[in-house]
Amino acid sequence: MTGFVLIGKIISVYGKSGEVKVKLYDEYPEEVFLADFCYVDFFGSKKKLRVNSVKKSGKFLILLFEGFDSEKSNSVLLEKDLYIEQEQTQELPEFSFLIDDLINSTVFVGEELLGKIVDVLSLPGNDVYVVEDVNNKETLVPAIQEIINRFDKQKKKLYLKVDMSYFEDDEN
Repeated sequence: MTGFVLIGKIISVYGKSGEVKVKLYDEYPEEVFLADFCYVDFFGSKKKLRVNSVKKSGKFLILLFEGFDSEKSNSVLLEKDLYIEQEQTQELPEFSFLIDDLINSTVFVGEELLGKIVDVLSLPGNDVYVVEDVNNKETLVPAIQEIINRFDKQKKKLYLKVDMSYFEDDEN
């Protein structure tokens, strides 16, 4: 989605004042604290929402949007993806990638195609890329610098610096 960066998902209503709880996908929520507006995707179209307040609660953000001041009005926002404009993002450190850029990227081990990234799991130790091959078999790839060679954001290609034996099952 050109022009927008996926930052999280609205997962629940929070309290009685109309706030919503957001599960962040990005490790750098500072951009959200600075954003006057966020965008919610409704059937492929982005709706611009003014952010009245932002609080951090553990790994989550609590946002209050203008015009959404009750549980009933917020029900339309539940399970919606939340975006900010590309211009509001900061440069990411090396080997840090946005989930929106990674999804549907092809993954290569050397010159061999491993599959496409269909999901990114955010786990306490590190993220894990869920890669699906042409036979719909899923392979879990740890998102660690030791195995990532490079990521070409424009071509949506992730290159790994391990060989295919790295992904073979040890259990027989």
